[in-house]
Amino acid sequence: MRRLEAEVLVDALCWISGTREGYSSAIPEPFTFIPQENRSIELADGSITSQFLEMFGRPARDTGLESERDNRPTDAQRLHLLNSTHIQNKIERSSRLNGLIRAAKGKRPRLINSIYLNILSRYATPAELSAAENYFQTKGINTRQATNDLVWALINTKEFLYRH
Repeated sequence: MRRLEAEVLVDALCWISGTREGYSSAIPEPFTFIPQENRSIELADGSITSQFLEMFGRPARDTGLESERDNRPTDAQRLHLLNSTHIQNKIERSSRLNGLIRAAKGKRPRLINSIYLNILSRYATPAELSAAENYFQTKGINTRQATNDLVWALINTKEFLYRH
């Protein structure tokens, strides 16, 4: 097992949320404009980066060797995934999640399974479905808030963060 590379991880988060990542370059060049439809894995220039890519170990590509990449998880990475406004904004502004909520038409099992399919590429197990349904019934939490919490929990699982 190994953790997803920074580019793959941010692309997955952007796909789930239906958002885009912002990039910058320390080197002012006329070719630093990145079209919205481009993904992080398509960035050919190592100087074009984002805070997320730097934090999650994307190499500067000085040598071109795989050993230049550091995929060991750090405390800063864990905190970022658990408690950052960057991830929170992606989840809260997600057009994809809004679509899943509308498509479920108030049927919680259908919504929960759709979330699992979109994030983990599988249906929720009966135990996961039961736990999620119980959480969705918590007083004071609406469907959108419960959906956001479930998404946040799933993107922090080893099943999502690691290739296996």
